[in-house]
Amino acid sequence: MTMSTPFPKEEFKARIAFEVADKQLPSISYSLVDRDTTLASGYIQRDDLSHEFTDKTTFRIGSLSKMFTAICLMQLAERGLVDIDADVSTYIPGFAPENPFAGKNDHPDSDWVTLRKLMSHTAGMIREPQSGHYLDDSLPSLEKMISELGHSILKLDPSKSVFSYSNAGIDIVGRVIELVSGLSFPDYLNANVLIPIGMNDTEIISTPTILENLAPANMWNLHGDLAAPVFDLPGPAGNIYSTMPDMERFMTCLLRGGFSPQGKSIISPKSLNLMWTVIGHRRNGVGYGLNFSISDLDGWVSVGHGGAVYGFASQFILLPNAGLGAHVISTLDATNSISVHLADTGLRYALAARNTGAAPALRHRYSEISATQFKSFPGVYENLQSGELVQVVKHGRNLYLLGDGMPLQIKPKSETEFGIDGRLYSEGSLYDHLNLEFPDTDKMVWKKQEWRKTDPVEDSIIDPSIAPHLGEYGPDFNVTTLSVENGKLTCLIEFFYAHVCEPIGENQYKMQGTLYPDEALELGAIGDCGKSGIRIGPMFLARRN
Repeated sequence: MTMSTPFPKEEFKARIAFEVADKQLPSISYSLVDRDTTLASGYIQRDDLSHEFTDKTTFRIGSLSKMFTAICLMQLAERGLVDIDADVSTYIPGFAPENPFAGKNDHPDSDWVTLRKLMSHTAGMIREPQSGHYLDDSLPSLEKMISELGHSILKLDPSKSVFSYSNAGIDIVGRVIELVSGLSFPDYLNANVLIPIGMNDTEIISTPTILENLAPANMWNLHGDLAAPVFDLPGPAGNIYSTMPDMERFMTCLLRGGFSPQGKSIISPKSLNLMWTVIGHRRNGVGYGLNFSISDLDGWVSVGHGGAVYGFASQFILLPNAGLGAHVISTLDATNSISVHLADTGLRYALAARNTGAAPALRHRYSEISATQFKSFPGVYENLQSGELVQVVKHGRNLYLLGDGMPLQIKPKSETEFGIDGRLYSEGSLYDHLNLEFPDTDKMVWKKQEWRKTDPVEDSIIDPSIAPHLGEYGPDFNVTTLSVENGKLTCLIEFFYAHVCEPIGENQYKMQGTLYPDEALELGAIGDCGKSGIRIGPMFLARRN
């Protein structure tokens, strides 16, 4: 479908440049396509940086890799080699995770861990495997990882279709692909997906060429930015390295119903429709199919995935019925909300140019935090209904609400009205609580509830048996910290995700937060190496000196 008016490339670039400067992002790379052409593409970096971006520049796309894994598996299903509703033990002998929920249903097969459930994150699997996870740079084989997972304990009832994100589950799918095809997962992916599409600069395991061309990326917390570590993870869940032109080819293939521009079928339209059908229940309007998230953009069906892996935050969105796609990558860790917002913005510009949608709204411009606000707002606030405690803190010239376990930057709209607009959540985010008020210096309205400033909780009320376990754990490149915050044992993991830990037994806790909800935390664990530490789910993290 041709544009009624030209795509506003410069206007879209200005929106991207604003976010780069406002959030101090190292760079953002972007591409918008339709079924036949590239509508807009480019690379915008911070003014004080000078990395040379080219069409050979590589990026880590993180969990966007899961879409490729699903396509590999569904190719085998189309050939009749796998049944996505069979028990996974059919393909992996000895795979028998403990199911504490078994036998409570009329249909025994509803208790099975199946490929369909794994790809839709409804199998109840733990989030991360014992080895080969985000905090492990040892790069074990899939065979080893799945052998360990075969004796894990399910976190949720697989018969209930409850969504619970699991990288471990996708690694299991990758192992099935290996056993059924007789090829290693990288070899199968390369021969059956990447090469046929023409993604010749894409790899699932890093090579010297990939690393030479890799865009620089940063990690961050409130204290500053630092260079992101680079090491491979087992591939099926999130290790693909690609270029923007290669990802354009992938978008075009999917928008063409699974056909390459040369007419080669990579995956059938029937399989794509199945992969783009919601399994289980939508949450906040977002559902999940077979390794694709499913939502809508201004009434248009939207499918795709987000990715976050050591410095790279990417968003991939297709509007299949409109024949449009967008891919945006930020080179600052966990800035996915910005990538999502810019991808949505680009698609809205494209729809408006066709007269099939409204142009994106103007970007809100916030005022500066005043000296009085900067001085008077920080402190501990108590929810008058639930008793929950949150903090407002200052770092540099910015104010942050440490709420829902994350640092949420506060910006003024007026004297009393404020918005959350920072690196983690910003305008256009799906986060439900972007607005807050400070009617006076000791009162806050957030989540439509009233919070009052209160005295900090004394740490001494915590069980003294916890004290020996407080401190740092895990590898240098990703330190996990146990501390006491507002009278609660708190686990800070992956730089800034804080989880309140509620006791469930002796030295046993359940973590509550954004990244590892309902995961078990064990204090005083002993690893296979004989070192002492903690265990989060199956992940062992050694105590740091």
